[in-house]
Amino acid sequence: MDTKFNPDDYVAVSRDEFIAGTQVPVDIFLKLSETNYVMILKEGAKVSFDQMHFPEKAEWLYVRRSDYHKCVGQTLTVAGIVIDSDKISEEKKTLFLSKAADSIFKEIEHLGFDHQALEHSKIVSKSIQTLVENKPDIAAVINMMSNLSDELIRHAMMVSAISVIIAKSMKWTLAQNLEKLALGALLHDVGMKELPDEILEMPRHAMSRDQAATYESHVHRGVEILRSMPSISDDIISIVLEHHENAPGQGYPRRLRDIKINPFARVVALADCFAEIVMQSPNNPHPKSAIAAIQFIEVTLGQPFHKPAFVALKQALQGPAPATVKKVI
Repeated sequence: MDTKFNPDDYVAVSRDEFIAGTQVPVDIFLKLSETNYVMILKEGAKVSFDQMHFPEKAEWLYVRRSDYHKCVGQTLTVAGIVIDSDKISEEKKTLFLSKAADSIFKEIEHLGFDHQALEHSKIVSKSIQTLVENKPDIAAVINMMSNLSDELIRHAMMVSAISVIIAKSMKWTLAQNLEKLALGALLHDVGMKELPDEILEMPRHAMSRDQAATYESHVHRGVEILRSMPSISDDIISIVLEHHENAPGQGYPRRLRDIKINPFARVVALADCFAEIVMQSPNNPHPKSAIAAIQFIEVTLGQPFHKPAFVALKQALQGPAPATVKKVI
């Protein structure tokens, strides 16, 4: 049956998020007009879109806003099963994980950053750690992430993965710190969702002073979003606030010098810059290779990041040094 609803009570969900043969965790609706929705699947029903008669162009389906947490939970469950499978390629695992990450960012956008969104974010960041542990080669990580469609999700996942690689190369071994770093890196640009599309799609060199100020405000907005959760750690707040600071004190928003930047934020700042250089975007139509990116940071930018972190990234890119064999005469 179709009924008149308040559109603010519903959230759009990509049709691709529902896998054929699985049970839907919530009621699913098709939008007929701004105020008219028809239920096409009831909670618990199996997905069988190919047997249903509705427009093929209906890419977006709708769920009740109050049910969206459940929807994200199922996406994460599927992604977790995929990550643990030995029969699925790393590229497909990354694709499933990107859908989960996208769901979380939408969850935060629509429902706010609450306990459920935090727990969901932890699951995705932990899965990124697992991918890195299984495939620690930076070039392979870049190739996997480059195939993702959503720029913000691609960048967030890349920064999280590279941050973990840097930390491991710096001999960080405490699981709690690696988990905190991966989570903070995943959420470092959460404030970007608040920016208008024209700012997000504009190259930074073309921005006016006011537009640049609006862009830079994403760090403060990100902090505001995360501070709504009392259990979020101070280190994660610092990552979000300080990921555009640099060692000489020429970053923003507070122009902090290296010694005053949070240790986690130092790593994420470098990973963030590296990811921007190796991935295509409006600011970088011609991405560089990983090796060229290291040279660009070191020579062109003058290596403005925490030196131990940069050395660690460079070493991770080069791989372990070959063992030397002494010749005995």
